[in-house]
Amino acid sequence: MDNKTSFAIGLATGIILMIVTVFGYNTYQHYVRWGGQMDPNSKVMEIYELLNEVSMFPFEKQELMDNMYRGFLDGVGDPYTQYFDRQALQAFRERVEGEFVGIGVLVLEDSETMTLIIAQPFSGSPAAEAGLLPGDKIIGVDGIPAVGRPTADVMSAIRGPEGTIVTLSIFRPYENKEFDVTITRARIIVPSVFHEMMPDQTGYIRIEGFDEATRDQFSAAMAELQAKGMTGLVLDLRNNPGGNLHVVTHIANYFLPEGVVSYTIDASGRRQDFNSDAEYLGLPLVVLINGRSASASELLSGAIQDTQMGVLIGEQTFGKGIVQHLRTLSDGSAIKVTVAKYFTPNGTSIHGVGVAPDILIEMDETLSRQIGQLDIYEDIQLQKALQVVQEITP
Repeated sequence: MDNKTSFAIGLATGIILMIVTVFGYNTYQHYVRWGGQMDPNSKVMEIYELLNEVSMFPFEKQELMDNMYRGFLDGVGDPYTQYFDRQALQAFRERVEGEFVGIGVLVLEDSETMTLIIAQPFSGSPAAEAGLLPGDKIIGVDGIPAVGRPTADVMSAIRGPEGTIVTLSIFRPYENKEFDVTITRARIIVPSVFHEMMPDQTGYIRIEGFDEATRDQFSAAMAELQAKGMTGLVLDLRNNPGGNLHVVTHIANYFLPEGVVSYTIDASGRRQDFNSDAEYLGLPLVVLINGRSASASELLSGAIQDTQMGVLIGEQTFGKGIVQHLRTLSDGSAIKVTVAKYFTPNGTSIHGVGVAPDILIEMDETLSRQIGQLDIYEDIQLQKALQVVQEITP
């Protein structure tokens, strides 16, 4: 063997050894980085290739990946940490903002027949103007049967770009008739605040969630009740799942003196205060709460209780005292992650505990789920609230 041949063989052997060494080092680094486990990217690809090769069930790659991301976040062990694909993110943002494009109806699902029932058309909405009524059943959308289809699919078909039309097939049970109605989609502001003047000039405001639109709706309701001579107020936070901390702080300004409404502490121990100003009304106030009053509604009721600015009536609240933030990812999807715990002005954490009412009034569970649809004689908690408002009114 001549010198050139020996050199070539030696060079090739050296390159091979270098490649093996580098590959082995990188593999070792992956194992060290992942605690002695296989590199997750490699493992996912291996599983995907195996599924492609042997799975007898067809699957969509994107759906598979989205489910993997959801499962990945499930590992945090926090039910409020979630993954949103682009479509889910859009729906979530619409819900938070209290605004979407559609026909403007609140729907319920008949779980036995998988039929959507119109619970209430929003006032002034395209659905209301088209003559849809509570109790109407949606049995078709644009000629495609709706009965038996998943609720999300039917609602997605009903929604669409502003100014476009959708044709609903409706069954009206009490008239025993079916008919089609064509509706033009529009931008809908979801009502989250409902108000009326009760006997003895007692105002009543029910807040169903603290969305972005809630701020202006609440201010308008308060202005109307004040113009009618309101002397006391019942604030109904029953079945209110919470919402935006900044919105609830704005509403707290009406009820609390200047100072801390609540504060949060994040994972690094940093504190952020949420404060009210000195422009509160000082009206006699009763707050209604129950086991489905959660998060921001607990924050408000807890602050009112701590500052002794009102009386809480009803049942122990849910006990969600943590804050989530939304973080958008580079591909347009997002994750919602718990970032802090919040506290009432006195430093009480309600997470896992809830807020206890000053006056315990328990209510039948079936009736409790129908808050806002009950007659006054059925709503014993509201009856008590009206009585107490009068007792504390000068």
